[in-house]
Amino acid sequence: MMKKGILYTILSVFLLVSCQQENDTVLSGEGFLSVGGIEIQSQTNTEVASRATDDITWTVELWKGEEMLRTLSAEDMQDKIELAAADDYMLKVYSPNYGAEQKWTNEEKGEPVYYQEVPFSVKRGETTGLKVQVPMITFAVSVNLSDVLGDWLQEYSFTVTSAERTVSLKDGETAYFAHSDGVSFSYELSVTNSDAEVNVLKGEWGVHEGETVNLNTVYTVVYNWNTRSLSLEK
Repeated sequence: MMKKGILYTILSVFLLVSCQQENDTVLSGEGFLSVGGIEIQSQTNTEVASRATDDITWTVELWKGEEMLRTLSAEDMQDKIELAAADDYMLKVYSPNYGAEQKWTNEEKGEPVYYQEVPFSVKRGETTGLKVQVPMITFAVSVNLSDVLGDWLQEYSFTVTSAERTVSLKDGETAYFAHSDGVSFSYELSVTNSDAEVNVLKGEWGVHEGETVNLNTVYTVVYNWNTRSLSLEK
């Protein structure tokens, strides 16, 4: 009986402390943030596998208005984060290579770059739960020549150009590019067939009215055997 009494006393003290903490939070005008998870947003029309979420060490910044309060660690996000009640909070979540897309050279094929901003508010005595999906803020161009490689296609070169950066690709490879409003890209395939005949095919996207290059998208250039031309899967 004495052990049960001690146990009840400990539980009562624990509940009292918990209730007191919640009451203190309400009285002090504070609430909580709970980050339920961070994952990659699905890419559009992609035939290229994304990097697994587990391979990315996200940087997560907590902002209030124009002020960065702090960078949240993985341990921070396992618990509720106490914050003053306000409507102007924001999480900025990005991959470690964020910003690298502005410096890629012609010799680099680039890679997916991820970034997201999530505005949120905190209400007094309540918990704001967030689950963040982070999109790829670059776009990509891939080439698929699998239908014509072999006896007919002896030699070829394929290049993609966007914003004065030109990247050479082999069949199945992908180049990533920085995205901006009004961005476009062009591509060129030079082929030499079994009769030593050279043929150059060109294409472009984002140049004409109604064409838009979207971020978080992989565009695949395919050689069409029937028309002897290039087509763009978007």
